[in-house]
Amino acid sequence: MSNTYLAQIHGLGQEIDGLVKDILRLLDSCAAGEAVSFDIRLCLEEALINAVKHGNKNNKNLPIKVSYCISGGKFMASVEDSGNGFDYKKIPDPTTKENLLNTSGRGVYLIRRLMDEVSFNKSGSKITMVKYLK
Repeated sequence: MSNTYLAQIHGLGQEIDGLVKDILRLLDSCAAGEAVSFDIRLCLEEALINAVKHGNKNNKNLPIKVSYCISGGKFMASVEDSGNGFDYKKIPDPTTKENLLNTSGRGVYLIRRLMDEVSFNKSGSKITMVKYLK
């Protein structure tokens, strides 16, 4: 399967749930396996929630662009918000003692741990994630 799918969402809730369910159906058709599908689902949800909350500041009028494909034994997805971005190089480590009790700040950490490749555009408004379908 090598089609690239494009989607646009504007807020939390059913739009994210529907998009993630569509992607999981594609993964099922590729026999990706439960562990791989779980990692992809969690990382997609984290990236989309970050885009809505932090990138678009919960403004439902601003779109979030999502593209994804399954090709060559891997799943790739990009999530781009309409915000100004952030300095992804300066994200505090949520596992350090001073950050353990913080109520946020674990999404990008989880994405980096669970996906095989993670990159950001220069401004930090777009994340691209790759997971190998072993």
